[in-house]
Amino acid sequence: MKIAEFKSLFIIVITSFILTTTTSTPAEIIVDITKIAGKSEEEVSLYLGAPSSCSSSKYGRKCLYEKGETEIVFIGNKADWITIEGIDHVPFSKAVLGVLGLKETNPSFTNAFSMRWDSYQGLLSISLFKGASTSDYVYIKVKTE
Repeated sequence: MKIAEFKSLFIIVITSFILTTTTSTPAEIIVDITKIAGKSEEEVSLYLGAPSSCSSSKYGRKCLYEKGETEIVFIGNKADWITIEGIDHVPFSKAVLGVLGLKETNPSFTNAFSMRWDSYQGLLSISLFKGASTSDYVYIKVKTE
């Protein structure tokens, strides 16, 4: 192999390596909010699996699910207040929307400890709270304030 051919091959290999290691891949969805928001307990269970426990609360039935460490309060028999705690490995950024099956966009409000998106993709609000260095949990209100 001539030196010129070797240099060309080397440049191609290095360029390919750089492109494949720096190209971002879509985030793995932890809980697809679009599949549970506003849905009945039966519909939610088809996606999240059977709840690990349920109890009555002041506002409606509250159920806990293993997938995504998810807690849902069903108001008017629909998934309305949703808390997802299984996001500790997700950066505290708008990237959290991707792991919830939503399109990333800038928040309506942000400070050092929280981010909020108001009236986004048919949801009343999405609030993200920071943990020690990454996201701690996200709280979603579907219809009820």
